Amino acid sequence: MALAMMNYTFERSDFVWQLGLYIFLFALYYISIYQGKIKFGLKEGLIAAIALRLLLLPAVPVLSDDFYRFIFDGQLIANGLNPYAFLPVDAVDKIQGQQVHEYWGHLLSQMNSPEYYSVYPPLHQLFFWISALVGERLIWNVVLLRLAILFSESLNFLLLYKIIKLKNLPIKPLWLYAFNPLVILELTGNLHFEGFVLTGLLFGFYFWEKKKVYPSALGWSLASGLKLTPLILGPLWLKVWPENKVVKFLLVSAILIAIFLMPLFFGNGYLGFLESFRLYQSKFEFNASIYFVIREIWAGMVGYNPLIYLGPILSMVTLVSIVVFSYFWKTESFSRLVQGAVWIYLIYLLLQPVVHPWYLIPAFGIGVLIQNRIFLFWTGLVFLSYGAYSGVEVEENFVLIMIEYFILFFVIISAFKNLKPFSVSPNA
Repeated sequence: MALAMMNYTFERSDFVWQLGLYIFLFALYYISIYQGKIKFGLKEGLIAAIALRLLLLPAVPVLSDDFYRFIFDGQLIANGLNPYAFLPVDAVDKIQGQQVHEYWGHLLSQMNSPEYYSVYPPLHQLFFWISALVGERLIWNVVLLRLAILFSESLNFLLLYKIIKLKNLPIKPLWLYAFNPLVILELTGNLHFEGFVLTGLLFGFYFWEKKKVYPSALGWSLASGLKLTPLILGPLWLKVWPENKVVKFLLVSAILIAIFLMPLFFGNGYLGFLESFRLYQSKFEFNASIYFVIREIWAGMVGYNPLIYLGPILSMVTLVSIVVFSYFWKTESFSRLVQGAVWIYLIYLLLQPVVHPWYLIPAFGIGVLIQNRIFLFWTGLVFLSYGAYSGVEVEENFVLIMIEYFILFFVIISAFKNLKPFSVSPNA
């Protein structure tokens, strides 16, 4: 009932109601799943998890407006236009002429980035195009996107279960993922594709454990082709493969990622993509932690927002930190590989100027395999960031952000104190 109310009754601006309902859902999840108060079999659990997602099938997302851009890009491709080569306004003029159809006008008015070229990689665009196959019908565009995401969620359930069986783990990690309210809301509800990223990562980790180079490379390449973020795991992958296999892994991954990104070079589309990517890195800030602290100190000294400089600097610091971490991290077991990947995601997210709630899902999804508490608690805390949308204008509530990160850093410090080689089973 609470899940339905969040998606069908209240808007994003109704933050107090949305937060109250989310707290209820997360508390229920924490008590029933994390603390294990409710027990059910595999079949019953999967049916319940899928049913919760199907409850949202016809819902138009209310917590995020990103899906308007997804559908818009898909319609451009269906009309033979390159979303990296046309700004939305120019594209609508080219398709509709002087009279803008209500459907296109609605997409244009609701999207949050009408003045930028698309920043979503080509593999991501494939799903946008699929959503356009039903024509200019918004609700059916949404349903097709949601069905694609439900497919990825089904794959995630399957891969988590196969890894659990392979490593002789308890079934609990599957339920921690399947019933997490943030996962349900941000993937099935808000139509974000981090679930597909998780599918690729789980696929890669599963076949690493089975010592199969090519399928493992395929999994990581698919994740990286859909969202570029998984490339941060590159240094760790170099560390975990033996010398006789690392070259094969690198070669296959490089070829596949190049193929997935090749459409960027059609009609010089890469120029628009890179322009929007640079703008994203130097203009936007949301729900950051370390970045906000440095920004306030820097701005107090120079009298202006240093994002244009601070963004690239933190990106370089992130890269160096990940390379150094990967070099020194011991990866002698599956659990250590997964644990290393989770720590890399944590380094990345803590140093970013933009941390949307759905960014946590890939790290959380792999983290359940090692019972990582950091991302589990963060999936509860991060909903506080939606306080930015409680007014007419998007304005972050820094009190809520401070609460979020104060608690999170307490959890991180506790986890860091206990950091040691992790073993979840005798054959981990």
